[in-house]
Amino acid sequence: MPHHVLCPCRGNPDCKLCLGTKVYTYEPTDRGWMPFPCPTCEGKKELTIDGKTEPCFTCLGAGTVDPANPPRDTSTRGFIRDVWRIFFGG
Repeated sequence: MPHHVLCPCRGNPDCKLCLGTKVYTYEPTDRGWMPFPCPTCEGKKELTIDGKTEPCFTCLGAGTVDPANPPRDTSTRGFIRDVWRIFFGG
């Protein structure tokens, strides 16, 4: 069953993983949630933008994207989810 995962790029329109939508679809394998090579930098960890080399904004310079460890949601919904986890677990 596919899951919607928050993309580390935070909605950058140049991201090849989420295409600027802030979420991407991931279906866990039989081994679970496995990291995969970053589609934006193709695992190279860096991007050349306007002649400058910068860390990749999708994988944050790691070369891989880990769907099991997405970035935290800083919206109100993320805050409510954090409070829910504190009091009810999960």
